[in-house]
Amino acid sequence: MHRQCRVLVTGAGSGVGQGIHKALRWSRLPVTIVSADIAPLNAALYRGDEAILMPRVEAAGSLEIITEILVREKIDVVMVGSEFDLLFFAEHKALIERQTGTLVIAAPVDTVRIADDKWLTAEFLRANGLPYAEAFLPGDMAAAARVANEWGYPVMLKTRRGTSSRHVHVVRDRAMLEECYSSTPLPMLQRVIDLPTAELHSEYTCSVFKTLDGRILGPFAARRTVRGGTSWHVEVARFGELDELMLAIGGAMDFIGSLNVQLMLTEAGPVPFEINARFSGTTAVRAHFGFNEPEMTLRNYFYREDITDPVIRSGIALRYHEEVFVDDVRADELQPGIHKGCVNPWF
Repeated sequence: MHRQCRVLVTGAGSGVGQGIHKALRWSRLPVTIVSADIAPLNAALYRGDEAILMPRVEAAGSLEIITEILVREKIDVVMVGSEFDLLFFAEHKALIERQTGTLVIAAPVDTVRIADDKWLTAEFLRANGLPYAEAFLPGDMAAAARVANEWGYPVMLKTRRGTSSRHVHVVRDRAMLEECYSSTPLPMLQRVIDLPTAELHSEYTCSVFKTLDGRILGPFAARRTVRGGTSWHVEVARFGELDELMLAIGGAMDFIGSLNVQLMLTEAGPVPFEINARFSGTTAVRAHFGFNEPEMTLRNYFYREDITDPVIRSGIALRYHEEVFVDDVRADELQPGIHKGCVNPWF
């Protein structure tokens, strides 16, 4: 018999935060979901069991305020739904847990820094003898153009830090490089592994799960298309050619719970290009097909149950837009935790 667990999900309005919500609901564990975000116009604030507004983690005094919230709301577990919150909770994990008794699901700081930086990710993979996409940090536009000419166009120009395909460009010639370079913060060049397409082809989103005793469960693997930085069509199947690499990455990296990897499957084999030491935007998809990472996290890290590799089913997930309706209220009157939204059964 499981006791009730109060889980606070940060970044409730993000795709990751909403995925955590859905996966927790799907698990049927006795969970009270406390949705948290920095602004009231975020849909999941009106679909959780309870809701609160939290300060931006970079704001002055945020650590004290967040600690007070966790104590006041009697939060058992924090699950991070916003990539902007992850480093904060990794840095302050020990202090928060000591002062509040709340379990914080965040990887070690060094791991978060590697995963948040695409250059450090490539260097981590290279240093561990794993496949990687060659990368270069240009000091200026001239250096970027020189390397792009050496590699041959197209090349990837991307920011070292960022998510959801923001500031990611497939650069096809020098003119396009010059156009995009100045507007790309912390620019990095990366060799093209394969080009993304609107069809299910060579791009994959995968994950492994690390238990309290260090076992690696999975991997979960899915082929996908991407729209606006989000997995849009997702095909879940047994892609055995990815297993060895995913287990090797999981064994080489220090993390807890979920580790999410984006990769391309090439003629030479799978090549990862991004690692996220957190839950994924496809968390709900994974949960539906049997790899429920929030549930595994609670069972293993909170309830201290032994867990084994789940049975992962196959199938297709097709994303679509949904609305949360909060009736008879103006935007400036919205109060998370007071107002409740509904979702219509359209289909």
